[in-house]
Amino acid sequence: MKIHQSGAERVLLDSTPLVGPDAEYCRAIGFTDGRTVCPVRMEGNPERSACEALRVGRASDTGRPGPTWSANGKRCDGPDGGTACLNHSENQYLAWAYGSGTFRACAASGVCGELVVP
Repeated sequence: MKIHQSGAERVLLDSTPLVGPDAEYCRAIGFTDGRTVCPVRMEGNPERSACEALRVGRASDTGRPGPTWSANGKRCDGPDGGTACLNHSENQYLAWAYGSGTFRACAASGVCGELVVP
């Protein structure tokens, strides 16, 4: 997970699924910079969405392909004046974070990524 974009009142979190370490796999799908951890496919590859969905599953709250997001253990249902998050309207792998705290993105398998926003 990483902060994709910062704003005055919120930040955009990114949970792009990664695979590895496997330099040979990364090279085979087009990453020629020597990386050993990479996204499942290159940006713009027509197989990317399907590969990500197979890796992550569907969010339990929206039913969309991608992780289930939470902020300090609470559901991601919009700003509430404290630490909160809101699912991105077009991409379940992104979420808006409000306030500071611990934000999680969990795959259907239960594997989670976590990011603390100060």
